[in-house]
Amino acid sequence: MISNLYQSTSLHALFRKSQFTIFAITFVICSFTFATISMFTMETYAQQNLQLLSQTVLERIQPAVVFKDKSAIDQILDDYTTEHAIRSIHVYDPEHQLLAESAKKIAHTSFLQNILDKWFLHDPIKLTIIHHKKQVGELILYGSSENILHFLKTIIMGLAISMFFIVIALLWSVNLTYRQIMQAIKPLTHIAQLVSDQKAYNLRFPNNHIKEFQNLNTVFNELLEEIQIWHTHLQKENRQLSFQAHHDQLTMLPNRHYFYDELINIFKNKQYRHNSALIFIDNNKFKTINDQYGHLAGDAVLREMASRLIQTVRQEDFIARLGGDEFAIILHAIHHADHLQAIAEGLLASCKEPLDFNGQIIHFSFSLGIAFSQFADNPDDLVMQADQAMYKAKHLNPHWFVYKPEL
Repeated sequence: MISNLYQSTSLHALFRKSQFTIFAITFVICSFTFATISMFTMETYAQQNLQLLSQTVLERIQPAVVFKDKSAIDQILDDYTTEHAIRSIHVYDPEHQLLAESAKKIAHTSFLQNILDKWFLHDPIKLTIIHHKKQVGELILYGSSENILHFLKTIIMGLAISMFFIVIALLWSVNLTYRQIMQAIKPLTHIAQLVSDQKAYNLRFPNNHIKEFQNLNTVFNELLEEIQIWHTHLQKENRQLSFQAHHDQLTMLPNRHYFYDELINIFKNKQYRHNSALIFIDNNKFKTINDQYGHLAGDAVLREMASRLIQTVRQEDFIARLGGDEFAIILHAIHHADHLQAIAEGLLASCKEPLDFNGQIIHFSFSLGIAFSQFADNPDDLVMQADQAMYKAKHLNPHWFVYKPEL
């Protein structure tokens, strides 16, 4: 619905429309003004020319009128109506009787010429023929607008040719301006697209030779700088929040939620499904330590356990604190039982050294319950097996036990 109500257009089309609108208005005004001035100029010229022609005709026919030589009068009149822009000539005697007349011999006149004749040359030129201060006749001459019409046709033709070249120049100008603007806009759209798609807020709009675009670039660059600062700040806060949501605040190890996400990945990944193991770790005397040395000492023991576990296992293994004094380790790439035994013995050996807490020597130990992922159907099954193995390990010496499914 919105797309139907709002029809977008291109910048090129807007340029063409605006330029052609300005051209059309300017052309009409200039053409009308030029044609009007030209027509009135031609009218003045035609009137003056008719006056001169009338005087010339009068001088030539005066002897013929005096001697009443009609053939001479007719010849003179025919010559002038044929060779000059004269519609008709009439010669009258003193009693206003027609002596001779001549009209331009054409099949028909155009509609436009008839209009021009009525507009500009409607009134005839009237001259009195005088001989020895005595009126011997009257000359009436009607001018023809054929020269004016020819002049108008020439003007229209010239305007049409001029308009053709102006349109070509206008198209060239519009295309040139459009290309220059698009060259200036292209880097803006490219950078904006990268910022939108890749969130590359470190990018900046380049300098632009068009002042208005350069001002726009400066504003956008300042905006991008602000966005980048806020984006970096938000990323830092998100990482902190994500770390807090997935890690234990006391030991900085992954928490129970993070542990279960990692455990689920074992059963999703065929590479880990048959060669991974889970170790549940429980402090053997943690309640006694809390009661004897206090909760601060208990927290110190938990932090020390986490530190020693990290130092003992491999870099690719995953250690988490599940809560209280319970820890878990996900081991990858376990292919032999003796390999698992060496890891278990190393973990138990890490707690032989006591902890010196504010001058108090605190001994601690833990039990290990181990289960193989290949013997479990799902994550919960694997957790249950490792938990059962850990409780059995508490009654053994050394304190570790590997869960074995019943055949």
